[in-house]
Amino acid sequence: MTGGMKAGFIGYRHFAETLRGLFEENGATRDFLFFHPTKKLENMDHTNKLEDLLGCDFIVIASPDETHGQYLRRLQDYGGYVFCEKIPVTTWSDLKFLKEHPNQKLYFDFCYRKSHLYPILKEKQSKILHINHKCSHGLALKEEYRGSWRSKAAKAPLGVFQLSGIHFFDLLVFCFGRPVSYHTAARNLSPNGDSIDNFSISLEFKNGITSNLFYSYTSPYCLSTEIVTTDELIVADSLEFSVFGPRETFDKKGRFTAPPLLSKQKTRLYEDSLKNRLTIS
Repeated sequence: MTGGMKAGFIGYRHFAETLRGLFEENGATRDFLFFHPTKKLENMDHTNKLEDLLGCDFIVIASPDETHGQYLRRLQDYGGYVFCEKIPVTTWSDLKFLKEHPNQKLYFDFCYRKSHLYPILKEKQSKILHINHKCSHGLALKEEYRGSWRSKAAKAPLGVFQLSGIHFFDLLVFCFGRPVSYHTAARNLSPNGDSIDNFSISLEFKNGITSNLFYSYTSPYCLSTEIVTTDELIVADSLEFSVFGPRETFDKKGRFTAPPLLSKQKTRLYEDSLKNRLTIS
């Protein structure tokens, strides 16, 4: 996307605000028009008519997941780019619609495909043995969570996995294909909603790689990925990306011991992924 464009937004709070800030930061837009079907939106250019967005250079769908399908249907004749938040749709009929109406200008926001981890998983997959990934914070224990659509099982049936976990899960499937087996565990702990707020999944892929993923909305903040290969340990968190090796590292008695640090670089795994995904063209 180039600078000087006009962005139409379906959605105006929470992640829509984050996306607006990113578009402003990279100079991709000159102004914004926000759509809501009923509300008058203060301190922003807004409309209650979806067709008003058709004059924009691109449209961002950042509304609740269950609404994506209806908006994609209503925008099927739109000629510009459509940037749609994950997950793409929530019903089989909407999924069938997407398959029957392919759109080369439609981009779904699976941002980890744009992360530093993607080339590593692709280049080292013949050596990767196992991957651990954890992502958690305390969102579901905040009082304002009670009024969010994210807290309701009827609107977010897979809860934290649907909302946060889908990014890394998609990255693994994007790199390795569909898992040949999986096992899940889920529960709800928050008094502020009935949606799943703790979720784990164990995966095995055709190439033999195994992975454990854990997501929580009721725990301290954590964003951590550990990749175990045949000769290195790769560790990424929200601040750093580190590589340890080699495998043949021994103590004074000739026993295997923790390998030394080979390299380290500063990185903001999630934030950098968010910015990188705005480079679509």
